[in-house]
Amino acid sequence: MIITYPIHIPYTKGSQQRVMPDSIFNNSEILSGSYPVGKNRFWHGGVHIHPSDRSTPIRAIADGELVAYRYDEADSTDAYFDKVPYSRSFVLLKHEAELGQTTLGTAKLTFYSLYMHLRAWGEVKDQKGVQAVNFLRKTVAEHAQLDKNGRPVFGKHKRPAVVKAYVESVALTADGTCHGGNGYGRVQRGDILGYCGSIPDNVTTPSRGIHFEIFFDDVAFVDNAMKTVWGRCILTSELEVLEELQAKEAITVDLTKPLALAHEDSGSGFRKITIGKQSYWVSDDQITGVDVDVPDPKNKKQTVKQTQHHANTSELRCYRKNPVKNRKTLGKGISIVPWTDPWMRAGEFREEIVDGKSWVQVYVPGTNDLYWADKSALHYTSDADWRSFCKVEEHGLFSSDGFIDDDGIRKLFDAYEKNRTDKNLSALSGDQDKLRHLITRHPTEWSKQDIAKRFGRVTQEDFGASKLTPEQFTKLTAHIERLSFWEQVPGLPSATMLWHAHPVKFIEHLAKCMWLSKDELEQIYPEKVGSDEEISHGTPSEVREKYRLDINKCCYRYGINSRLRQAHFFGQGAVESFSLNQMLENDSGTKYENSKVLGNCQPGDGPRFKGRGFKQLTGRFNYAGYWCFRGWLKKGKDFDVGWEHDSTKRYPPIEKPERLIENSFNSIDAGCWYATVFRNGTVAAMDLDDVTKVTTAINGGENGLKARTKFTNRMRKVLL
Repeated sequence: MIITYPIHIPYTKGSQQRVMPDSIFNNSEILSGSYPVGKNRFWHGGVHIHPSDRSTPIRAIADGELVAYRYDEADSTDAYFDKVPYSRSFVLLKHEAELGQTTLGTAKLTFYSLYMHLRAWGEVKDQKGVQAVNFLRKTVAEHAQLDKNGRPVFGKHKRPAVVKAYVESVALTADGTCHGGNGYGRVQRGDILGYCGSIPDNVTTPSRGIHFEIFFDDVAFVDNAMKTVWGRCILTSELEVLEELQAKEAITVDLTKPLALAHEDSGSGFRKITIGKQSYWVSDDQITGVDVDVPDPKNKKQTVKQTQHHANTSELRCYRKNPVKNRKTLGKGISIVPWTDPWMRAGEFREEIVDGKSWVQVYVPGTNDLYWADKSALHYTSDADWRSFCKVEEHGLFSSDGFIDDDGIRKLFDAYEKNRTDKNLSALSGDQDKLRHLITRHPTEWSKQDIAKRFGRVTQEDFGASKLTPEQFTKLTAHIERLSFWEQVPGLPSATMLWHAHPVKFIEHLAKCMWLSKDELEQIYPEKVGSDEEISHGTPSEVREKYRLDINKCCYRYGINSRLRQAHFFGQGAVESFSLNQMLENDSGTKYENSKVLGNCQPGDGPRFKGRGFKQLTGRFNYAGYWCFRGWLKKGKDFDVGWEHDSTKRYPPIEKPERLIENSFNSIDAGCWYATVFRNGTVAAMDLDDVTKVTTAINGGENGLKARTKFTNRMRKVLL
């Protein structure tokens, strides 16, 4: 999902996440309590954001549906804040996200984002251009073009001129009542919802900012029932892996003849023996050394002691390559991508049975290495499991009121407050992190339902100095009612039990999920052909949907796991595949005939191995690399090593090159493989945000650099 903060924070090159500076909301926690604890132990479902520059627009964090808005023409007050005007304007959006698709189904998430205490309409309605409040839009239907006198305009063929349907921004209704979102267009990420207003968090000097909140009706996504994998995936236990998968072989030897041992010793229980022209690696426990007398080569009349090695049995179990050097241990906590089910389908990953074990591959994005692992020993967790997040809900007599009674939260918050007072920064950081990973269930503060029942305890003696008199509680009740909107908006979840997350922490975490929805991929490869500035080839919806699942899957599979990397990947792919429209090169391919660089060594290889797939894989050499990678060919068995340099050797027999585009997965996977594993300097160039270096890494030159630069720049605008 493409999601960002409610205020614009520039993307920093080399940083996957745009991290909101703590100072933006930490000061508000001093005034109003932190999430999820507010004043007087009230539940506080969000955070207050105080940009230092009040001219900073408040923006939609993601594409979504407008649920409701309320705008006042001017700020005003109530009996509880009888001398201090404050803002009660707000915008409420609903977002639906896909978090991945596996063989178990599609993981989805529905959440709401609330922007409360926006500045009054009278103070912002004169903002123009890129600073204007623009989230409210309506579609103007196709209609006849009229002149200034209201008469139809006719074209050169004397036919009425028509104005095609278009979307335009409309002014808000600032009458202080809630307005639903029906009839309005979808809100786009980055749309301006308003500006910081005044928050009634202090009776004398309300703070300048907004209350920002994210809530859910259902938090099943935290359980990750679909077993999706995204973000950072780490090993939860040490894992022994193999660089190359090789099975033990059985060879027959003569027990009466000594074995020819090489001087090379693995130093870890294996010895190298030579039989004929072939070398093998045998474990020490299969060999016995015996001292025998042999003629002294310097004096044949004398003998010397020599150690001869014999096999213990006539059949030795051995390997073709040193198994010790083939083995490596990946430590607990290392980032990997497991190429296995259920997030990948059978046939999309290799699973080999060797020596009675099932082996799968794991990719290490940090080093671009690929290993084989025993599937039964592979244990991992990813950000899709929402690790470190903890669901909390109260039970019992006071579970449905507006106060926190949970001992764990209260103790954690007390420690947090004490460490902040004592300026114990190291402990404070840990407390903050724990609080921000809580997902809490409690009544919303924006409902006027059962106010006396929810907040009446504040009039009791145990609230000490914070206790309210009946008169003060009456004023508080009126204040809550004035801010409330829940009952005025049809279709909202139950007000009595609602799940909340720390909104900043939630955004930072969800931003790690690079899974693109149908609408988001449309922004990357739009259906409409663009101008030179908004360059696009025009990609129909059915074409995008054909490849979308595999684009999402393969990008994660090969570590194209940041928005910057994706911007470069999609920018390059737009040129190579004409924005997904062309998976087979239009050219005949004769220009590649007899190309030694491409490994085209047989008549007809040029047309046979012309460009295919998302990155237009070209040439027998490149095809052979991918065929071996997928396990469709085996080097040394199906063809000879070094064939590309020696015409007498067997070349790779690729009988069906069109296999590369026989399905959508192969088309996309081959492109990702080529850009990351085969041309392994590409990802580093992406991280440098250098289009020229990315182009050179993929193509070996600067072919089409101008177009690649324009496409990549457009992708940056969409993704970053």
